[in-house]
Amino acid sequence: MTESHEPSTLASRLLWVPARSVLICSALLLTPAAYPFDDGSGVVAVYSAVSPAYHRTAQADGSFKPETYAFGEGGNEGGAMKDFTIDNLHFIDVARTIAPALAKKNYLPSKDPHQTDLLIMVYWGTTIGANEGAFSGLYQSAQQMMRPGLPPKPGSQHLNSGSQKAPMGPPPPDPSIPTAVELAEQAAINSALDQSLMITHQANRLRDKQDLENAQVLGYLPELIRLDAYKGTVLNSQNRQDLIDEVEETRYYVVLMAYDFQMIWKKKERKMLWETRFSIREHRNDFSKALAVMAQDASRYFGQDSKGLIRERLPDTRVILGEPKVLEYEQETKK
Repeated sequence: MTESHEPSTLASRLLWVPARSVLICSALLLTPAAYPFDDGSGVVAVYSAVSPAYHRTAQADGSFKPETYAFGEGGNEGGAMKDFTIDNLHFIDVARTIAPALAKKNYLPSKDPHQTDLLIMVYWGTTIGANEGAFSGLYQSAQQMMRPGLPPKPGSQHLNSGSQKAPMGPPPPDPSIPTAVELAEQAAINSALDQSLMITHQANRLRDKQDLENAQVLGYLPELIRLDAYKGTVLNSQNRQDLIDEVEETRYYVVLMAYDFQMIWKKKERKMLWETRFSIREHRNDFSKALAVMAQDASRYFGQDSKGLIRERLPDTRVILGEPKVLEYEQETKK
């Protein structure tokens, strides 16, 4: 599995063993639905990777042998803008919505820490799009500093034509020689241009940094690195630009990171076994309504290697959750 990138401050927030592990079961029902827009609003991007040390056992019917898990709260990473469709959700809401998708792949909740295989950390949030970051204001400042060229030279529009008699008195100044006022104004324009270029350069650096963070969180980075091997080709140019466009969109995302529960609980050591990242455009979507369908679509890759970034349109279905059953146990105290 490639090096894992946890959303922003997640590494420091990951608990060795949650003070309270929450286990959720819920029934689900699929009904017709829900993505009428043909603009990519219903396309889910999924990236999943597995540690070489992790293997699932297949049963006679082709399904995987059940594995037990406990959820760990990674947290809501938020976004640049207020969004009640995600801001009002709590960890318990997100966890119980994802639980049916995990059950589909025979990942089952456990209330006995001695018999729990995985600790699945759950992170969710909204990325910062190209129009929402700090660099957006810098671009506006840079544009405001750009000024039009020098105004017409005073009196130049009133020069007499050759058919008219020149007025008496000293000869007019040579229009090809700039005056002191014009020189000062040109210097001010050049200074403003230099400052604008500096601000634009700073904004570009911040934008590239934000793009990199988004690509890491969303699981786009490995695909972007792969496409770099095809530099200078039409395939690279178009596909890479498509990915950059998506990275610079504001996107809802969920990251699941599965660790060896027993190793964390007994030895206080982290050993990640698999990760799955899935996301969808924020535009025209409601995270609270899209989450269940996103999770069901991504569940095909839970505990599996997706072999790169997968981008597929969601089926025209909606997931309706049944009444959840919540099982909880307290962390066992040290003796």
